[in-house]
Amino acid sequence: MTQQNLMTGKKVPLPVKIGYGFGTAADSIPYNLFFTYFLFFLTDIAGVNPAVAGTISFLAVMWDAVTDPIVGFLSDNSRNPNGRRRPWMFRSIWPLAIVIFLLFIPNEFAGLAQTVYYVLMAVLLWTFYTTYCVPYAALGAEITRDYNERNTIRMIVGLIAYPFVALCNSGPMWVIAALSPHGVSVKACWGITGAVAGAVLIICGLIAHFATKGREDMEYLSHVEEEKPKESILKTYKELFKIRAYRNLIFTGIFYIIGYTLFSGVGVYMMTYCASLGPVQQASFWSIYTIIAICCTPVSIIVANKIGSKKITLFAFSMIFIANAIVMYFLGMTCFAHVMVNGFMVALSTSAFWGLYYATVYDVCELDEFINGKQREGSIVAVAQFFQKAGGAVATSAMGWMLTGFGYTGTGAESEFTVNGILMMNTIIPAAFILVSMLIFIRYPINRKEFDKIKEALQKKKAGEEYSTEGFEKAL
Repeated sequence: MTQQNLMTGKKVPLPVKIGYGFGTAADSIPYNLFFTYFLFFLTDIAGVNPAVAGTISFLAVMWDAVTDPIVGFLSDNSRNPNGRRRPWMFRSIWPLAIVIFLLFIPNEFAGLAQTVYYVLMAVLLWTFYTTYCVPYAALGAEITRDYNERNTIRMIVGLIAYPFVALCNSGPMWVIAALSPHGVSVKACWGITGAVAGAVLIICGLIAHFATKGREDMEYLSHVEEEKPKESILKTYKELFKIRAYRNLIFTGIFYIIGYTLFSGVGVYMMTYCASLGPVQQASFWSIYTIIAICCTPVSIIVANKIGSKKITLFAFSMIFIANAIVMYFLGMTCFAHVMVNGFMVALSTSAFWGLYYATVYDVCELDEFINGKQREGSIVAVAQFFQKAGGAVATSAMGWMLTGFGYTGTGAESEFTVNGILMMNTIIPAAFILVSMLIFIRYPINRKEFDKIKEALQKKKAGEEYSTEGFEKAL
Protein backbone atom coordinates (compact mmCIF):
# COMPACT_ATOMS: atom_id res chain seq x y z
CA MET A 1 0.00 0.00 0.00
CA THR A 2 1.61 3.29 -1.11
CA GLN A 3 1.32 6.71 0.47
CA GLN A 4 -0.41 8.00 -2.67
CA ASN A 5 -3.14 5.35 -2.45
CA LEU A 6 -3.63 6.12 1.22
CA MET A 7 -3.87 9.85 0.68
CA THR A 8 -6.28 9.61 -2.24
CA GLY A 9 -8.60 7.37 -0.26
CA LYS A 10 -8.47 4.38 -2.62
CA LYS A 11 -11.24 1.90 -1.83
CA VAL A 12 -10.26 -1.12 0.23
CA PRO A 13 -11.31 -4.46 -1.30
CA LEU A 14 -14.13 -6.16 0.61
CA PRO A 15 -12.14 -9.39 1.26
CA VAL A 16 -9.46 -7.30 2.98
CA LYS A 17 -12.04 -5.56 5.15
CA ILE A 18 -13.65 -8.87 6.11
CA GLY A 19 -10.31 -10.58 6.70
CA TYR A 20 -9.18 -7.69 8.89
CA GLY A 21 -12.51 -7.91 10.72
CA PHE A 22 -11.90 -11.56 11.65
CA GLY A 23 -8.84 -10.41 13.55
CA THR A 24 -11.14 -8.90 16.14
CA ALA A 25 -11.58 -12.41 17.58
CA ALA A 26 -8.22 -12.06 19.34
CA ASP A 27 -9.51 -8.79 20.79
CA SER A 28 -13.14 -9.65 21.56
CA ILE A 29 -12.68 -13.11 23.06
CA PRO A 30 -10.16 -12.30 25.82
CA TYR A 31 -11.76 -8.92 26.52
CA ASN A 32 -15.33 -10.19 26.90
CA LEU A 33 -14.50 -13.41 28.73
CA PHE A 34 -12.48 -11.40 31.22
CA PHE A 35 -14.84 -8.50 31.82
CA THR A 36 -18.05 -10.54 31.69
CA TYR A 37 -17.04 -13.61 33.66
CA PHE A 38 -13.62 -13.40 35.32
CA LEU A 39 -14.85 -11.69 38.48
CA PHE A 40 -17.82 -14.06 38.65
CA PHE A 41 -15.52 -17.04 37.98
CA LEU A 42 -13.24 -16.02 40.84
CA THR A 43 -16.02 -15.39 43.37
CA ASP A 44 -18.49 -18.17 42.52
CA ILE A 45 -16.33 -20.92 40.94
CA ALA A 46 -12.86 -20.50 42.46
CA GLY A 47 -14.19 -19.24 45.80
CA VAL A 48 -12.12 -16.06 45.99
CA ASN A 49 -13.26 -13.23 48.25
CA PRO A 50 -14.99 -10.50 46.13
CA ALA A 51 -12.64 -7.74 47.29
CA VAL A 52 -9.58 -9.91 46.54
CA ALA A 53 -11.07 -10.89 43.17
CA GLY A 54 -11.59 -7.22 42.32
CA THR A 55 -8.00 -6.47 43.30
CA ILE A 56 -6.67 -9.29 41.09
CA SER A 57 -8.61 -7.89 38.14
CA PHE A 58 -7.43 -4.36 38.92
CA LEU A 59 -3.75 -5.36 39.00
CA ALA A 60 -4.00 -7.30 35.74
CA VAL A 61 -5.82 -4.62 33.76
CA MET A 62 -3.61 -1.84 35.12
CA TRP A 63 -0.58 -3.82 33.99
CA ASP A 64 -2.19 -4.07 30.57
CA ALA A 65 -2.82 -0.33 30.55
CA VAL A 66 0.82 0.40 31.39
CA THR A 67 2.10 -1.80 28.57
CA ASP A 68 -0.15 -0.21 25.92
CA PRO A 69 1.97 2.96 25.33
CA ILE A 70 5.15 0.88 25.31
CA VAL A 71 3.84 -1.56 22.70
CA GLY A 72 2.40 1.30 20.63
CA PHE A 73 5.76 3.09 20.60
CA LEU A 74 7.71 -0.08 19.77
CA SER A 75 5.29 -0.94 16.98
CA ASP A 76 5.53 2.55 15.45
CA ASN A 77 9.32 2.41 15.54
CA SER A 78 9.69 -1.19 14.39
CA ARG A 79 12.20 -1.80 11.58
CA ASN A 80 10.85 -5.26 10.75
CA PRO A 81 11.01 -5.67 6.94
CA ASN A 82 7.64 -7.43 7.04
CA GLY A 83 5.89 -4.40 8.52
CA ARG A 84 5.27 -2.60 11.79
CA ARG A 85 1.96 -4.31 12.73
CA ARG A 86 1.36 -7.80 11.33
CA PRO A 87 4.49 -9.48 12.78
CA TRP A 88 3.43 -8.38 16.27
CA MET A 89 -0.04 -9.78 15.69
CA PHE A 90 1.19 -13.12 14.37
CA ARG A 91 3.58 -13.74 17.26
CA SER A 92 0.99 -12.84 19.90
CA ILE A 93 -1.96 -15.06 19.00
CA TRP A 94 -0.25 -18.30 20.07
CA PRO A 95 0.65 -17.44 23.69
CA LEU A 96 -2.62 -15.50 24.03
CA ALA A 97 -4.61 -18.64 23.18
CA ILE A 98 -2.61 -20.77 25.64
CA VAL A 99 -3.02 -18.34 28.52
CA ILE A 100 -6.76 -17.91 28.04
CA PHE A 101 -7.03 -21.68 28.47
CA LEU A 102 -4.84 -21.68 31.59
CA LEU A 103 -6.87 -18.85 33.11
CA PHE A 104 -10.04 -20.96 33.30
CA ILE A 105 -8.62 -24.49 33.62
CA PRO A 106 -9.52 -26.25 36.91
CA ASN A 107 -6.76 -26.18 39.54
CA GLU A 108 -6.37 -27.14 43.19
CA PHE A 109 -4.62 -24.01 44.44
CA ALA A 110 -5.89 -22.32 47.59
CA GLY A 111 -5.09 -19.25 49.67
CA LEU A 112 -2.03 -17.25 48.66
CA ALA A 113 -1.02 -19.76 45.97
CA GLN A 114 -4.42 -19.38 44.35
CA THR A 115 -4.17 -15.59 44.37
CA VAL A 116 -0.65 -15.67 42.89
CA TYR A 117 -1.75 -18.09 40.16
CA TYR A 118 -4.66 -15.94 39.03
CA VAL A 119 -2.65 -12.73 39.18
CA LEU A 120 0.08 -14.33 37.04
CA MET A 121 -2.33 -15.78 34.49
CA ALA A 122 -4.33 -12.55 34.25
CA VAL A 123 -1.16 -10.46 33.81
CA LEU A 124 0.09 -12.78 31.06
CA LEU A 125 -3.30 -12.70 29.36
CA TRP A 126 -3.33 -8.90 29.20
CA THR A 127 0.34 -8.75 28.15
CA PHE A 128 -0.24 -10.82 25.02
CA TYR A 129 -3.59 -9.13 24.48
CA THR A 130 -1.77 -5.81 24.26
CA THR A 131 0.97 -7.03 21.93
CA TYR A 132 -1.78 -8.19 19.55
CA CYS A 133 -4.48 -5.56 19.89
CA VAL A 134 -2.44 -2.35 19.73
CA PRO A 135 -0.81 -3.25 16.38
CA TYR A 136 -4.14 -4.68 15.17
CA ALA A 137 -6.01 -1.46 15.87
CA ALA A 138 -3.19 0.63 14.37
CA LEU A 139 -3.27 -1.48 11.20
CA GLY A 140 -6.88 -0.39 10.70
CA ALA A 141 -5.72 3.23 10.39
CA GLU A 142 -3.02 2.28 7.88
CA ILE A 143 -5.36 0.37 5.58
CA THR A 144 -7.11 3.58 4.44
CA ARG A 145 -7.30 7.30 5.14
CA ASP A 146 -10.79 7.76 3.80
CA TYR A 147 -13.30 9.01 6.43
CA ASN A 148 -16.21 6.79 5.34
CA GLU A 149 -14.00 3.80 4.52
CA ARG A 150 -12.62 3.84 8.05
CA ASN A 151 -16.15 3.99 9.43
CA THR A 152 -17.11 1.05 7.22
CA ILE A 153 -14.10 -1.00 8.32
CA ARG A 154 -15.01 -0.41 11.96
CA MET A 155 -18.61 -1.38 11.15
CA ILE A 156 -17.40 -4.69 9.68
CA VAL A 157 -15.19 -5.25 12.71
CA GLY A 158 -18.23 -4.66 14.92
CA LEU A 159 -20.44 -7.00 12.91
CA ILE A 160 -17.86 -9.78 13.03
CA ALA A 161 -17.07 -9.13 16.69
CA TYR A 162 -20.55 -9.82 18.00
CA PRO A 163 -20.59 -13.57 17.26
CA PHE A 164 -17.38 -13.79 19.28
CA VAL A 165 -18.98 -11.70 22.00
CA ALA A 166 -21.81 -14.27 21.99
CA LEU A 167 -19.28 -17.09 22.18
CA CYS A 168 -17.90 -15.49 25.32
CA ASN A 169 -21.15 -14.32 26.92
CA SER A 170 -23.39 -17.31 26.24
CA GLY A 171 -20.81 -20.03 25.56
CA PRO A 172 -19.91 -20.84 29.18
CA MET A 173 -23.58 -21.10 30.16
CA TRP A 174 -24.38 -23.33 27.15
CA VAL A 175 -21.43 -25.59 28.00
CA ILE A 176 -22.55 -25.86 31.63
CA ALA A 177 -26.18 -26.48 30.64
CA ALA A 178 -25.18 -29.18 28.12
CA LEU A 179 -22.48 -31.05 30.04
CA SER A 180 -23.24 -30.73 33.76
CA PRO A 181 -26.33 -33.06 33.56
CA HIS A 182 -23.94 -35.73 32.22
CA GLY A 183 -21.63 -35.55 35.21
CA VAL A 184 -19.11 -32.98 33.95
CA SER A 185 -18.19 -30.61 36.77
CA VAL A 186 -18.80 -26.88 36.44
CA LYS A 187 -15.05 -26.29 36.82
CA ALA A 188 -14.32 -28.68 33.93
CA CYS A 189 -16.91 -26.84 31.82
CA TRP A 190 -14.97 -23.64 32.32
CA GLY A 191 -11.77 -25.39 31.20
CA ILE A 192 -13.53 -26.55 28.02
CA THR A 193 -14.71 -22.98 27.43
CA GLY A 194 -11.13 -21.71 27.65
CA ALA A 195 -9.87 -24.36 25.22
CA VAL A 196 -12.53 -23.59 22.61
CA ALA A 197 -11.94 -19.85 22.96
CA GLY A 198 -8.20 -20.30 22.39
CA ALA A 199 -8.70 -22.44 19.28
CA VAL A 200 -11.13 -19.96 17.69
CA LEU A 201 -8.77 -17.10 18.52
CA ILE A 202 -5.88 -18.72 16.64
CA ILE A 203 -7.92 -19.55 13.53
CA CYS A 204 -9.32 -16.03 13.19
CA GLY A 205 -5.99 -14.39 13.96
CA LEU A 206 -4.42 -16.31 11.09
CA ILE A 207 -7.22 -15.27 8.74
CA ALA A 208 -6.53 -11.61 9.54
CA HIS A 209 -2.79 -12.09 9.18
CA PHE A 210 -2.98 -13.47 5.64
CA ALA A 211 -5.89 -11.26 4.47
CA THR A 212 -4.02 -8.05 5.32
CA LYS A 213 -0.73 -9.05 3.71
CA GLY A 214 0.60 -6.11 1.70
CA ARG A 215 -1.77 -3.55 3.28
CA GLU A 216 0.80 -1.89 5.55
CA ASP A 217 2.46 1.36 4.51
CA MET A 218 5.86 -0.11 3.59
CA GLU A 219 6.86 3.05 1.71
CA TYR A 220 6.72 5.04 4.93
CA LEU A 221 8.69 2.33 6.72
CA SER A 222 11.55 2.53 4.21
CA HIS A 223 11.49 6.35 4.46
CA VAL A 224 11.91 6.17 8.23
CA GLU A 225 14.64 3.56 7.87
CA GLU A 226 16.70 5.75 5.57
CA GLU A 227 16.19 9.27 6.89
CA LYS A 228 14.84 9.42 10.45
CA PRO A 229 16.41 8.19 13.69
CA LYS A 230 14.25 6.59 16.34
CA GLU A 231 12.64 9.12 18.66
CA SER A 232 12.19 8.76 22.42
CA ILE A 233 8.98 7.45 23.92
CA LEU A 234 8.64 10.48 26.19
CA LYS A 235 8.90 12.89 23.27
CA THR A 236 6.31 10.90 21.33
CA TYR A 237 3.65 11.05 24.02
CA LYS A 238 4.46 14.62 25.00
CA GLU A 239 3.74 15.68 21.42
CA LEU A 240 0.53 13.64 21.26
CA PHE A 241 -0.82 15.09 24.50
CA LYS A 242 -0.47 18.58 23.10
CA ILE A 243 -3.19 17.79 20.56
CA ARG A 244 -6.47 19.05 22.04
CA ALA A 245 -8.70 16.77 19.96
CA TYR A 246 -6.71 13.78 21.17
CA ARG A 247 -7.01 14.75 24.83
CA ASN A 248 -10.76 15.04 24.32
CA LEU A 249 -10.95 11.47 22.98
CA ILE A 250 -8.85 10.11 25.82
CA PHE A 251 -11.13 11.47 28.53
CA THR A 252 -14.21 10.50 26.53
CA GLY A 253 -12.96 6.92 26.37
CA ILE A 254 -11.97 6.55 30.02
CA PHE A 255 -15.34 7.64 31.40
CA TYR A 256 -17.30 5.61 28.85
CA ILE A 257 -15.31 2.45 29.60
CA ILE A 258 -15.79 2.85 33.34
CA GLY A 259 -19.53 2.98 32.76
CA TYR A 260 -19.61 0.14 30.24
CA THR A 261 -17.36 -2.11 32.36
CA LEU A 262 -19.57 -1.63 35.42
CA PHE A 263 -22.62 -2.51 33.32
CA SER A 264 -21.14 -5.59 31.61
CA GLY A 265 -19.14 -6.90 34.57
CA VAL A 266 -22.12 -7.02 36.89
CA GLY A 267 -24.47 -8.36 34.19
CA VAL A 268 -24.18 -12.01 35.22
CA TYR A 269 -24.90 -11.03 38.84
CA MET A 270 -27.92 -9.01 37.73
CA MET A 271 -29.35 -11.88 35.71
CA THR A 272 -28.66 -14.38 38.47
CA TYR A 273 -29.92 -12.44 41.48
CA CYS A 274 -32.26 -9.71 40.17
CA ALA A 275 -33.99 -11.58 37.34
CA SER A 276 -33.44 -15.11 38.77
CA LEU A 277 -32.31 -16.50 35.40
CA GLY A 278 -30.68 -19.91 35.19
CA PRO A 279 -27.79 -20.93 32.89
CA VAL A 280 -30.06 -21.81 29.94
CA GLN A 281 -31.96 -18.51 30.15
CA GLN A 282 -28.75 -16.52 30.48
CA ALA A 283 -27.23 -18.32 27.50
CA SER A 284 -30.42 -17.71 25.52
CA PHE A 285 -30.30 -14.03 26.39
CA TRP A 286 -26.72 -13.63 25.17
CA SER A 287 -27.50 -15.48 21.95
CA ILE A 288 -30.49 -13.25 21.21
CA TYR A 289 -28.54 -10.19 22.31
CA THR A 290 -25.87 -10.99 19.74
CA ILE A 291 -28.40 -11.10 16.91
CA ILE A 292 -29.84 -7.78 18.07
CA ALA A 293 -26.38 -6.20 18.31
CA ILE A 294 -25.42 -7.37 14.82
CA CYS A 295 -28.59 -5.78 13.44
CA CYS A 296 -27.96 -2.56 15.39
CA THR A 297 -24.28 -2.14 14.51
CA PRO A 298 -24.74 -0.75 10.96
CA VAL A 299 -27.35 1.76 12.15
CA SER A 300 -24.98 4.20 13.84
CA ILE A 301 -22.37 3.88 11.06
CA ILE A 302 -24.96 4.62 8.38
CA VAL A 303 -26.18 7.64 10.36
CA ALA A 304 -22.62 8.92 10.92
CA ASN A 305 -21.71 8.56 7.25
CA LYS A 306 -24.97 10.20 6.19
CA ILE A 307 -24.68 13.30 8.37
CA GLY A 308 -20.86 13.41 8.37
CA SER A 309 -20.60 13.57 12.16
CA LYS A 310 -19.49 10.78 14.46
CA LYS A 311 -19.82 13.21 17.37
CA ILE A 312 -23.54 13.90 17.01
CA THR A 313 -24.27 10.25 16.25
CA LEU A 314 -22.44 8.84 19.26
CA PHE A 315 -23.90 11.47 21.59
CA ALA A 316 -27.46 10.71 20.47
CA PHE A 317 -27.06 6.94 20.81
CA SER A 318 -25.46 7.29 24.25
CA MET A 319 -28.48 9.22 25.48
CA ILE A 320 -30.50 6.07 24.71
CA PHE A 321 -28.31 4.14 27.16
CA ILE A 322 -28.80 6.74 29.88
CA ALA A 323 -32.57 7.00 29.49
CA ASN A 324 -32.93 3.22 29.40
CA ALA A 325 -30.81 2.78 32.54
CA ILE A 326 -33.04 5.12 34.52
CA VAL A 327 -36.22 3.35 33.37
CA MET A 328 -34.81 -0.11 34.06
CA TYR A 329 -33.65 0.80 37.55
CA PHE A 330 -37.16 1.81 38.59
CA LEU A 331 -38.72 -1.08 36.66
CA GLY A 332 -36.51 -3.50 38.54
CA MET A 333 -35.54 -6.04 35.85
CA THR A 334 -37.16 -8.96 37.63
CA CYS A 335 -37.78 -11.31 34.67
CA PHE A 336 -36.45 -12.49 31.32
CA ALA A 337 -38.62 -9.99 29.40
CA HIS A 338 -37.16 -7.05 31.34
CA VAL A 339 -33.64 -8.29 30.66
CA MET A 340 -34.36 -8.64 26.93
CA VAL A 341 -35.80 -5.13 26.61
CA ASN A 342 -32.76 -3.80 28.45
CA GLY A 343 -30.49 -5.83 26.18
CA PHE A 344 -32.06 -4.39 23.04
CA MET A 345 -31.63 -0.79 24.19
CA VAL A 346 -28.06 -1.40 25.35
CA ALA A 347 -27.12 -3.14 22.09
CA LEU A 348 -28.48 -0.24 20.07
CA SER A 349 -26.66 2.40 22.10
CA THR A 350 -23.28 0.75 22.81
CA SER A 351 -22.86 -0.55 19.25
CA ALA A 352 -22.40 3.11 18.30
CA PHE A 353 -19.45 3.49 20.65
CA TRP A 354 -17.69 0.31 19.55
CA GLY A 355 -18.31 1.15 15.90
CA LEU A 356 -17.37 4.82 15.99
CA TYR A 357 -14.87 5.45 18.77
CA TYR A 358 -11.81 3.88 17.11
CA ALA A 359 -12.74 5.38 13.75
CA THR A 360 -12.71 8.73 15.57
CA VAL A 361 -9.31 7.99 17.12
CA TYR A 362 -8.02 7.21 13.62
CA ASP A 363 -8.90 10.77 12.54
CA VAL A 364 -6.24 12.10 14.91
CA CYS A 365 -3.54 10.20 12.99
CA GLU A 366 -3.73 12.66 10.09
CA LEU A 367 -3.89 15.62 12.47
CA ASP A 368 -0.75 14.41 14.25
CA GLU A 369 1.05 13.90 10.95
CA PHE A 370 0.06 17.39 9.82
CA ILE A 371 1.30 18.99 13.07
CA ASN A 372 4.36 16.83 13.79
CA GLY A 373 5.19 15.20 10.45
CA LYS A 374 5.08 11.63 11.78
CA GLN A 375 2.89 8.58 11.31
CA ARG A 376 2.24 7.18 14.79
CA GLU A 377 -0.94 5.16 14.51
CA GLY A 378 0.31 2.64 17.09
CA SER A 379 1.12 5.24 19.71
CA ILE A 380 -2.15 7.10 19.13
CA VAL A 381 -4.22 3.93 19.50
CA ALA A 382 -2.12 2.72 22.43
CA VAL A 383 -2.58 5.78 24.63
CA ALA A 384 -6.31 5.78 23.96
CA GLN A 385 -6.38 2.12 25.00
CA PHE A 386 -4.20 2.86 28.02
CA PHE A 387 -6.75 5.24 29.48
CA GLN A 388 -9.66 2.98 28.54
CA LYS A 389 -8.04 0.05 30.31
CA ALA A 390 -7.13 2.17 33.29
CA GLY A 391 -10.82 3.01 33.48
CA GLY A 392 -11.68 -0.66 33.09
CA ALA A 393 -9.27 -1.58 35.87
CA VAL A 394 -10.76 1.01 38.21
CA ALA A 395 -14.27 -0.18 37.37
CA THR A 396 -13.43 -3.86 37.87
CA SER A 397 -11.77 -3.22 41.21
CA ALA A 398 -14.67 -0.99 42.23
CA MET A 399 -17.12 -3.78 41.37
CA GLY A 400 -15.43 -6.12 43.83
CA TRP A 401 -15.46 -3.53 46.59
CA MET A 402 -19.03 -2.45 45.84
CA LEU A 403 -20.24 -6.05 45.94
CA THR A 404 -18.57 -6.40 49.31
CA GLY A 405 -20.09 -3.10 50.45
CA PHE A 406 -23.55 -4.25 49.38
CA GLY A 407 -23.09 -7.42 51.43
CA TYR A 408 -22.62 -9.91 48.58
CA THR A 409 -21.79 -13.41 49.88
CA GLY A 410 -21.76 -15.60 46.75
CA THR A 411 -23.81 -18.26 48.54
CA GLY A 412 -26.85 -17.83 46.30
CA ALA A 413 -28.98 -16.32 49.05
CA GLU A 414 -28.49 -12.56 48.82
CA SER A 415 -30.39 -9.90 50.77
CA GLU A 416 -32.80 -7.41 49.21
CA PHE A 417 -30.26 -4.67 49.91
CA THR A 418 -27.59 -6.61 47.99
CA VAL A 419 -29.88 -7.30 45.03
CA ASN A 420 -30.85 -3.62 44.80
CA GLY A 421 -27.17 -2.69 44.94
CA ILE A 422 -26.43 -5.05 42.04
CA LEU A 423 -29.26 -3.47 40.04
CA MET A 424 -27.88 0.02 40.72
CA MET A 425 -24.39 -1.11 39.62
CA ASN A 426 -25.93 -2.34 36.36
CA THR A 427 -28.00 0.77 35.56
CA ILE A 428 -27.73 4.13 37.36
CA ILE A 429 -24.01 4.14 38.13
CA PRO A 430 -22.89 3.21 34.57
CA ALA A 431 -25.30 5.77 33.13
CA ALA A 432 -23.71 8.53 35.23
CA PHE A 433 -20.23 7.79 33.86
CA ILE A 434 -21.45 7.61 30.26
CA LEU A 435 -23.20 10.96 30.69
CA VAL A 436 -19.91 12.53 31.82
CA SER A 437 -18.18 10.91 28.83
CA MET A 438 -20.63 12.46 26.37
CA LEU A 439 -20.46 15.90 27.98
CA ILE A 440 -16.73 15.79 27.22
CA PHE A 441 -17.11 14.33 23.73
CA ILE A 442 -19.59 16.97 22.54
CA ARG A 443 -16.63 19.40 22.35
CA TYR A 444 -14.65 17.13 19.97
CA PRO A 445 -13.62 19.38 17.02
CA ILE A 446 -13.34 16.97 14.04
CA ASN A 447 -16.16 15.80 11.78
CA ARG A 448 -15.99 14.75 8.12
CA LYS A 449 -15.74 18.34 6.86
CA GLU A 450 -12.80 19.15 9.15
CA PHE A 451 -11.15 15.79 8.44
CA ASP A 452 -11.23 16.33 4.69
CA LYS A 453 -9.66 19.77 5.18
CA ILE A 454 -6.91 18.24 7.33
CA LYS A 455 -6.21 15.53 4.76
CA GLU A 456 -6.12 18.06 1.92
CA ALA A 457 -3.71 20.34 3.82
CA LEU A 458 -1.54 17.35 4.77
CA GLN A 459 -1.30 16.20 1.17
CA LYS A 460 -0.23 19.69 0.03
CA LYS A 461 2.24 20.02 2.88
CA LYS A 462 3.88 16.69 2.02
CA ALA A 463 4.10 17.76 -1.64
CA GLY A 464 5.77 21.06 -0.67
CA GLU A 465 2.82 23.13 -1.87
CA GLU A 466 1.06 26.04 -0.19
CA TYR A 467 -1.63 24.95 2.24
CA SER A 468 -4.18 26.53 4.59
CA THR A 469 -5.51 25.58 8.02
CA GLU A 470 -8.83 27.25 7.27
CA GLY A 471 -11.72 25.01 8.28
CA PHE A 472 -9.97 23.07 11.03
CA GLU A 473 -8.56 25.77 13.27
CA LYS A 474 -10.38 24.38 16.32
CA ALA A 475 -8.69 21.03 15.85
CA LEU A 476 -5.33 22.79 16.18
